[in-house]
Parts: sequence; C-alpha cells; structure tokens
Amino acid sequence: MEFFSKDEIINNKKVRIKLWDTAGQEQYKALTKNFFRNSDGILITFDVTNRKTFDKVAYWMDSSVQNAEKGVPIILLGNKIDLNRQVSTEEAKKLADSYNIKYYETSAKNNIGIGEAIKDITKQVLIKEKPNEFKISLIDDKPETEQDSGCKC
Repeated sequence: MEFFSKDEIINNKKVRIKLWDTAGQEQYKALTKNFFRNSDGILITFDVTNRKTFDKVAYWMDSSVQNAEKGVPIILLGNKIDLNRQVSTEEAKKLADSYNIKYYETSAKNNIGIGEAIKDITKQVLIKEKPNEFKISLIDDKPETEQDSGCKC
C-alpha cells in the first residue's frame, strides 16, 4: 500500500489530494473496506494488457458501493495504454457506462491521462462541498508479481 499527496489548483482554489493506493491485491482486500468508508473519491484502475484485472472491476465496484458513503464519485481508469491491449477502449467505456461513471485511459509510464482523471475526480469532490483537503482511494488491480511502475502522481 502506498500514499501520495499532491496539491492542485482547481477553480482558483488550492486543494491537497491524498491518494491511497491499495494495489487491489488479495492481501489488502480486508483493508480496502476501511479505505472506501473514509474516501471522498475512488479511482478503480485496471491494466488494459491483462484481462484478469478488467474482470475484477465488477468486484471493486460492488465493494466500493457497499462500503463507501453514498454518492462518492468513482472513476474507472484503464492503464498501460502504451502496451499491447487485451481490453479494448469500447469494452471499457461500455463497462463504465453500465455503472454510470467516467472512464479514462492512462499510461503511468508516459504520464498520459492521469492528471486529467485526478483533476476530474477532484472537481467532482469539490462540487460536493468537501474541505480543501480530502482523500481519494486508488484501487490499482495489478498482479502480485508486478513491480511498482514508479508513478508518483
């Protein structure tokens, strides 16, 4: 599990975003329920090169809806778009649409789409009139053998 903090200027307002990356791995499943309860926003990430991670999105959506405060904004992220895909953009958008949430494609390696997704969820949280500092949980469902990509958004 990793923690990141990032200051952003949104609508001429400085906000501090606290990102908790729970990695989506089996060993952290019990802990993620607590993170959902205390989150102001949730980013569910899957690897477009690994269909198994996409197949787990439904589990993470159900878990977030069951454990987070009602109305917490959720965004779906398809990561590693710089590599060969197993999940198409159309398929991922269709899944996001079925949950009535936004979908972004990202590349942590090439810094594509991450900033836009974070700004979007931050704006959604601010619309709910949250304070200047809040927490967003990042569920990054990656295989347990995969090393950290080095993204420190």
